[in-house]
Amino acid sequence: MKRRNSILLIVLIAMLVFSIVALVFPLFGRSQMQLGLDLKGGVRLVYQAKFPDNTTKTQQDQLLDQAVTVIQTRIDKFGITAPTIQAQKTNGRIVVELPGYSDLDTAKKLVEQTAYLEFREVEINSSGNPVTINDYLSQTTLSFIDKQETGPRYFVDDNNTLAAVLQTDSSGNIGFVDANGKALDIATLKTGNTQMTSWIASRGDNGTQLTGGLLSTAAPEVSTQTTGAKADIAITWNSEGSTIFDQVAKRLYARPADSIQRGLGIFLDRNLISAPQIQDQTYGGKAVITGNFTMASATILANQLSSGALPIQETYLYGSKVSPTLGANFTKMSVVSGIVAFILVALFMIIYYQISGVMAALALIFYGAVILAIFKLWPVTLNLAGIGGFVLSLGMAVDANVIIFERMKEEIRNGRALGAAIEAGFDRAWLAIRDSNITTFISCIILIFLGGIVPNGESVRGFGITLFIGVAVSMFTCITVTRTLLRLFVGTKIGQKASRFSTLTGRK
Repeated sequence: MKRRNSILLIVLIAMLVFSIVALVFPLFGRSQMQLGLDLKGGVRLVYQAKFPDNTTKTQQDQLLDQAVTVIQTRIDKFGITAPTIQAQKTNGRIVVELPGYSDLDTAKKLVEQTAYLEFREVEINSSGNPVTINDYLSQTTLSFIDKQETGPRYFVDDNNTLAAVLQTDSSGNIGFVDANGKALDIATLKTGNTQMTSWIASRGDNGTQLTGGLLSTAAPEVSTQTTGAKADIAITWNSEGSTIFDQVAKRLYARPADSIQRGLGIFLDRNLISAPQIQDQTYGGKAVITGNFTMASATILANQLSSGALPIQETYLYGSKVSPTLGANFTKMSVVSGIVAFILVALFMIIYYQISGVMAALALIFYGAVILAIFKLWPVTLNLAGIGGFVLSLGMAVDANVIIFERMKEEIRNGRALGAAIEAGFDRAWLAIRDSNITTFISCIILIFLGGIVPNGESVRGFGITLFIGVAVSMFTCITVTRTLLRLFVGTKIGQKASRFSTLTGRK
């Protein structure tokens, strides 16, 4: 027993040292605690998802999850510290939180430039000439010129910004709308730029559209040409994308060289960002986008391409800024109150339970170091509600020790030696501790679930997560750490005085 307890003590000391090192020094890329908006300040943006027609609720939930993953990947490329992207599946919204941002417009632009990525080609008529918006405006009864493509047509202005969209509604009627979906007047369009080219979706032979979701990688590179070094973007497609891209390239390569008809339009959030020329019929899954790129612009475009395509389109609803001042004050108050609470609890335990109380206080120090290390390394986003969950779990850890010590007191009163009293006290208290904590775990799971689906439920979710982790760690510390420390006194002179492990009242 002593050998086993000694080994366990060494393991616990190693865990404590590791936790302290993790809190003091950067480990695994984590240099500090991850704080939520209410503590650190930042920007919160809310978007309403637009789902394709005839999608089921299950499909919509899957699309939201995919969108969250894509947005997370894209934002990570720009070095945002601890962003939070959450899908609210009850109302089809996506909430984006960017801690540390103070400019709402900048944050909005950052998120929205990572919208829907797709590849398009110029629509041509039966004579092989590019179709313009005038070709549709001049029709008496609107119908698609390329009848094989029934999707929307994009028309961009001289600044490569979406100016008009030709699309059908649910009844099959065709009309023009602007970038925000507002209907455009035909007479007004006729007085504008009527030579804007029609861009239709680039599709493979099986009808699958070529999107950023089929890209595998995109990275900037420096290529040496006759005119000197210049920046390009090297891209690779996944297996499906490779097949579709070669089918598109073969079709576009048959068009006149050095013409807009041979360009593959890259549209980000329905704006044309580049239209590189197709220079070959097959690419085997690899290609290079050339143009007048600087290394900075090539890097930005590569990030945009490699981020993939959102499976849905979204509409910006509202945004808000959160000041860090109030959170900073609460953080300081929380730290001070936590220290005061720990001292008072430790004093009570030591005075009332004597040596057992000292062991409980040491176990609480172990608990605090381990759980804070978990919060930092996981990482767990701490908000005010999360701190509340942590403090509550601290009190529950003490509560478990009280149950154990009261059991020990009964065994000592019945004449048992310290070693037997320790084992009996822990064994008999375990069932009560286990059952009470299981009910707490169930409540935490419900809070985490509800916080993930209700609007503005981040605080509820944060409370549930920190309480769940705290209770799990407290179970370990009250059963393992306290027990291991108490076993050290078995067989010692101090251990022979069982009264020092009982309470102030009723001691033998």
